[in-house]
Amino acid sequence: MKRVLAATLGFAAAAMISGTPAAAQQATDLKVSAGKPYKHKLSGLRLPATLAGAPRIKAIAIGEDLLDVSASYESSDGAELLSLYVYRQASGALPVWFDRARWAIENRPDVYGKPVAAVGSPSFVPPGQQTESGLIAAYTLNKGPYRSTGVAILPFGEWLVKLRYSSKTLESASLATAMREALAALEWPREVAPAPATSPVAECPTPLALSGEAKPASTNGAAALMAAFMGLAVHADTKKQDAPTPQPAVSWCRDATILKAGGVYRPNAATDRYLIALSDAGRGIFVQPDAASALLAESKPAEPRWSVALIDLGTITNFQAQDRLPPPEQVVEHIIRGPINSRVNTWGKDRSINISSGAFSEAK
Repeated sequence: MKRVLAATLGFAAAAMISGTPAAAQQATDLKVSAGKPYKHKLSGLRLPATLAGAPRIKAIAIGEDLLDVSASYESSDGAELLSLYVYRQASGALPVWFDRARWAIENRPDVYGKPVAAVGSPSFVPPGQQTESGLIAAYTLNKGPYRSTGVAILPFGEWLVKLRYSSKTLESASLATAMREALAALEWPREVAPAPATSPVAECPTPLALSGEAKPASTNGAAALMAAFMGLAVHADTKKQDAPTPQPAVSWCRDATILKAGGVYRPNAATDRYLIALSDAGRGIFVQPDAASALLAESKPAEPRWSVALIDLGTITNFQAQDRLPPPEQVVEHIIRGPINSRVNTWGKDRSINISSGAFSEAK
């Protein structure tokens, strides 16, 4: 591919973190029939015409492949406002996206003031499940038109279903009950892929093992190509609401790093890798030791290299490898605005891999 590929992808990646992850993608209205549910064909879930007694007022899709769809509902008197989202689980885990959803409520003083969380366990058993695989939170508000607001996220095979609910009439405990009832009222399939129990993320016990800013590692075209194929294999799509290929259990913790672009989370409290969760919609930047380079190393130990990948719901963009673990700020401000090795389509019929010429320019 020409260098223009790297320039184009770099611009799109930078646009993605300039605000929300959807900033680089277009929102389009879904074609829905008034008074009838909209079936999301990819997951099999139906977005009803009414939810908690409130009629559907809008349904949209972010992007072109229906990997991120939502419907908004509002009661005739404006007292109840709900939003139902269905999006692909592409990176991180449900507790990460729940944590970002809570952060979005708890850190908007201009909208919500100082929200006070309702007492009670956030874990709950979603419809069709046997374990507490969903997370829910409700808040009492002291600012704005609403008395309470809340969020719930639950697994649906390789999809996540999120409900946001704000009410001018319900106090927070009653709102939590109303959210559960609204989710139970959805037209769920008779058989839902089982999901493991989950719990909210906790603070990471130790800091990241950082040793200053990273520099670009030496070019390795073979490793860049292998990394692209590895990403394609790991993020292969399944059908409807089938569960994704089982992966080793991962527990995520919240790193102390504060970023404007998103939160930093680490798998199994690891100190050599992390995910920058962008918003709460399943998109993120994953930084980890470069497995492809290690597999191809001719001598042991291999030259230390770290991969940086922007994971969208249907694509993975791999950036230039680094010589050490880069600080999260460097990743956001510089690395994902720089050279790109490849872009991989992980959804749909076009399962292509585009390799930038820069990935091979220094190869011997």
